[in-house]
Amino acid sequence: MEVHNEIEHLKKQTDLFKEVIYAISASTIGYSELTSVIGPILTLNETTLRSIILLAENNHHRDLIILSRPFLEAVINVGFICAQGEKAVVDSKKYAYQKGYRDLFRDININGFEIKSGFTEFITEFEKAAPEEMKRALSDFTTKKGKEIMSWSPESTKSKVEMIGQVYGEYVNGLLTFTFFSIYRDVSEILHSNYYGVRLYLGMQQKDLTSFKSSDEAAEYFGNHQIKLATLILQQVNISINALLNILSQKFKLDTTKDIFKRSNENLLEYAKKQ
Repeated sequence: MEVHNEIEHLKKQTDLFKEVIYAISASTIGYSELTSVIGPILTLNETTLRSIILLAENNHHRDLIILSRPFLEAVINVGFICAQGEKAVVDSKKYAYQKGYRDLFRDININGFEIKSGFTEFITEFEKAAPEEMKRALSDFTTKKGKEIMSWSPESTKSKVEMIGQVYGEYVNGLLTFTFFSIYRDVSEILHSNYYGVRLYLGMQQKDLTSFKSSDEAAEYFGNHQIKLATLILQQVNISINALLNILSQKFKLDTTKDIFKRSNENLLEYAKKQ
């Protein structure tokens, strides 16, 4: 794998990613509840792709690796919403609805240092005036013990990948399983900046410092390790885009989405010949 090949391939895939957003947009096919949820997610994720490319071109390997995690999360969320259908669309909107309400009354107290929203003192009045729809949404995302449920879906990310694979077939299942395995756990460690995550990124987890004969030899090894890791992550981002385009071509069954996925496959074959 060569990092410049991954970057060039990602640029092509990103352009197709942008095309598919337009292909399923309300201005193209009309309004739908599904696209009203996944459309904004896809649009923001295209911006993340552009950021990953910019970081890769400027050798900011750690940050591009970190961005791969939220990018993959969004791909999985979109695939899961498409696979689950109306329930996931409703849950997404209901969660956002009640979360926005709860955020009006946020507060925090750390060692006596308190910060709170100006609306907090009026929460009783807000609760009385809240519409029944809001009360139902709040109830749906509150435990029996009265604690807020902090996730829009009870499924784990792995369970979401499993459902996507069951609905959209072996090809999508294989690609997303590969990207989930390669990105999700290790990039999370790097993202949280703990010592293990630092060792993973730098290459210290794979090589004992005492084995090097000189600092120059160590610097060369660790530098190459980081480039190889970044290249692997770029590859995983590329194939996750291909999986997503497959999902959208199956979900929407439009000539445009089918053509976009076809061109993505052609790019993938062209890229493979260069390796």
